[in-house]
Amino acid sequence: MFGGFFRRYQMLTPKEYIDTYTECFIQKFRDFVADEYEIEICGLGNFIQKNSDILNYLIERLNANKFLIRFQGKIKYIEAINISCKNSSKGELYNYTYQIQNLPAIIEFSSKTDIPIIVIFTMRIVAQTIVKTKTLYKAFVFDLDETLWPGVLREIGVKRISDNLQTKRGETFISFMKFIKTLANELGIFIALCSRNKLEEVEVALNYLNENSFPLKNQIDYIVANDNDKSQNIKEIAEKLSILPNSMVFIDDNQIIRDEVRRNVPEVFVPNWESHNDLITLMIAVCIFEKNELSINSQNKRIQYKTIQIERKKNALPPLIVKAICDNNHSEALKLYSKSNQFKFSQNNGEFYNDSTSVYYEIYRENKESLGICSAITYRLSDNELHVYNWAISCRFFEIGLEETILQHLHHIGQTRKLTINYTQTDYNSKVSELIDKYPDIFVINKDLITVDVLLSEKHIDILKENTNLKLI
Repeated sequence: MFGGFFRRYQMLTPKEYIDTYTECFIQKFRDFVADEYEIEICGLGNFIQKNSDILNYLIERLNANKFLIRFQGKIKYIEAINISCKNSSKGELYNYTYQIQNLPAIIEFSSKTDIPIIVIFTMRIVAQTIVKTKTLYKAFVFDLDETLWPGVLREIGVKRISDNLQTKRGETFISFMKFIKTLANELGIFIALCSRNKLEEVEVALNYLNENSFPLKNQIDYIVANDNDKSQNIKEIAEKLSILPNSMVFIDDNQIIRDEVRRNVPEVFVPNWESHNDLITLMIAVCIFEKNELSINSQNKRIQYKTIQIERKKNALPPLIVKAICDNNHSEALKLYSKSNQFKFSQNNGEFYNDSTSVYYEIYRENKESLGICSAITYRLSDNELHVYNWAISCRFFEIGLEETILQHLHHIGQTRKLTINYTQTDYNSKVSELIDKYPDIFVINKDLITVDVLLSEKHIDILKENTNLKLI
C-alpha cells in the first residue's frame, strides 16, 4: 500500500505529491464511502493553462476514484470560487464557496512543491468536499529520538537532549513541535509517543524539559515506550485512544522502523522524510488535516477525552447526565454517522423513511458543563415495532455506561413493541460486536445477518441499570 513514492526520500515531484494525496487521502475516504461525486468548480475556467500535464494527471486520478471534476467560468479575476457538488449515487446536490485567501502563502507553497496554483486549489476543494462527510485522520504517533528531539536519550541523557534543543539544529525540532501543537489544539488531533526508550526514562525526560524547549510537553495523550515492534505498539495506542489505526499518522526518522510499520499495519499513513520542513510541506500538500471549519467542540475534544479516561482509570467517574434531544432534520445524527466507525450498527447513513425520527444525546457534568454530543439513533415507530435504522456512539464515550443508558431509552420509546436494529458487521465496528457479545441474552442476530433483535425484559433492564450510573433526562 501507498506505492512507489515511499522509496528513500527525495524531493517529491508534483506527480508524486498527487500520488500521495490520492492514495493517502482520496483512497482512504473510499475505504468508507463509495458514492460518486460530480464537482463543478465555477470561476477557474479562464485560469487553466492549455496542455497542463499536472492538472490533467490530477483529474485522471480523481476520475479513477469517482470524483468527476468540471471547470466553468470565463471571468478575469476572482475572490472566491463557487462550488457545486452533486452526490450522484444519492442524488444530493449542495453548493458552497471556497474563499481565496493569503495568495502569497499559496504562491510560496507552489514554489516549494512545483505544483501549479490551479492544481492546489482543485486538490483542496475536493478535500473540503470530503471533510464535510468524513474526518480521516485523528492522531499523530511520534518516535522521540531524532524525531522530536535531537539525540538518543539512552546514549546521551536528558541533559544533553535539553542542551541540543537550545542549538541552531534544535530550532528545527522546536518549530516542528509548535506546528504539531497548534494542529492538536485547534483541530483536536491526538498526540501519542511510541519510543524504544524505557518508559521511566521517557517520563523523567518529559518532566525535566520545559515547554519552551519541548512545546509538546503538556500535549501528550498516550505514551508507549518499550522494545516491542512499533507496529504492535501502534495497535495498542489505537485501542487506548478508541480510534482505528487507519486514522493515524506515524512519524519516525528511522527508515527500517517505518518499513516495519507499513508492512504490519499498512492502513497507517507512514510518510518518508528527511527534514521536518519537508514533512510539513508533504502533510499540507496532501491535505492530511484539511478542515472546513474551526470548531470549539474539536478544540475541547482531547481535553474531554483525557478527563474521562483519567477518571475512568481511577474508578472515579463523576455523575454524568445524558440529555436526549429531538433531531428534527437528522442533521446531528447524520454528522455522527458519517464520522463514526467503531460503534455504528449500520452503514446506512441517511436513507430513512420520511416518517423516521432521529434523536441525538448530549452528555453533561452535574454543573451543566457540556462534554459534547455522544450518540445518535434514527428509528421508525409503528404499532407493533420500534425499528432502529442506525445507532452510533462517538469514540470519546465508549464503556462509561452510555450503551446501557441508550438501550434503556430505546426500551422506554418502544414500550412493549418489538425492537429491531439494522446491523451490518464490518471490519471497523468492533465496539458493536463487543456490546452484542457482552449481552448475549439481549441481542439476537437474525439469520439474514442484516438486523438484530433486542430482547429487553424487566430482568434485562435491571442488569443494564447495574452497569451504568448515567442519568438520562
